[in-house]
Amino acid sequence: MSAAVHFPVPVGGTPLSADWVPSILFAVLYATILPLTVYRMVNRRSRTLLLLGTVTFSIERVIFFSLRALQARNESKRLSLGLTAYMQSSIGMGFIGIANDLVNLLRCLLVNPTFGSATYCQSPAASTKDCLIGPPPEGTHDAPRTRGQIRLGMNLLALAFLAATVPGIIANANYSNVVTRQGAADLTARLRYISTAIIPILGIVILFYACWGVTHFPRIIKRGVNIIASIILLMITVAIYRLAVMKFKVDSLISPSPLNKGTAKAAFYIFHVLPEWIATLLLVGYNTRKTFGTGFIGDWRNKDETEKQRKKREVREAKKALRKKEKLSGTVGNDGFGSREYALEDLKKGNQITNVDTVA
Repeated sequence: MSAAVHFPVPVGGTPLSADWVPSILFAVLYATILPLTVYRMVNRRSRTLLLLGTVTFSIERVIFFSLRALQARNESKRLSLGLTAYMQSSIGMGFIGIANDLVNLLRCLLVNPTFGSATYCQSPAASTKDCLIGPPPEGTHDAPRTRGQIRLGMNLLALAFLAATVPGIIANANYSNVVTRQGAADLTARLRYISTAIIPILGIVILFYACWGVTHFPRIIKRGVNIIASIILLMITVAIYRLAVMKFKVDSLISPSPLNKGTAKAAFYIFHVLPEWIATLLLVGYNTRKTFGTGFIGDWRNKDETEKQRKKREVREAKKALRKKEKLSGTVGNDGFGSREYALEDLKKGNQITNVDTVA
């Protein structure tokens, strides 16, 4: 007879009847956020691709807690290895994804104040109506070197999150095999620790950058800094909780487990589930585009635009402005500014562009 396999206990314990009420509660709480997330993505003044991960996470959590409630009342579902693997993958990667999303928000927060009055039009904040960080005073100097260093630092920080993401994916996706193979169980245990332990370290780096931004940029959006600091502290709380409970092992999903006790269940919902919900609420509750000056796609540049790119952008913006004015006036001809052709000709001469049509 083969020896029993001792595998890492599922974080949150096996879903029991006691999990039904809190699972329904959090399914409802996430469902109440969904209309707001939809509004943020539909409204052009709050729409930004940087919220896409949060929107996906909110929808997935409704599904997650609905299934957990089902497991709490159905024994066959409770012991399903497929469902258990999905649950552990979801709960093990969600907080990492939230922390990772903060990198792009922090990047916008730090990059926007580095633009001078002459280059502000290149910033993501410039494409954000009513942004909390407006154009700098006339004559404000540009800081391209500092901007380049920030972008490099954020790129490296984003790459560093792969050290948490990749082991987490491997460990949690492999959870369905841990019940029958001791080698798989041991590997999953190690990778879960690696994936989780990296988050507090990267969280401290994010906090350092946020504090550095406050001390170096008087114009930085303080609300954005406070939101980032609050969310990353919440995610560090989740990581510390996980590090404290992942040491336990069982030989069966129905075996007595320290994480199946009432106090352990309460700790799971308070220190793991609740911080994620609060973080999600903060991201969609505030207008992220306006608060962080993200524009639609954030700070996507690794280098500032060239002179040729600047001319193309200005012609494109001029054509867009003319179309908007013609639409408002209801005419396509002379509207006080001259015809579209004359207006574009003026812009063409001012920028020394030889062919407006080809660069627009």
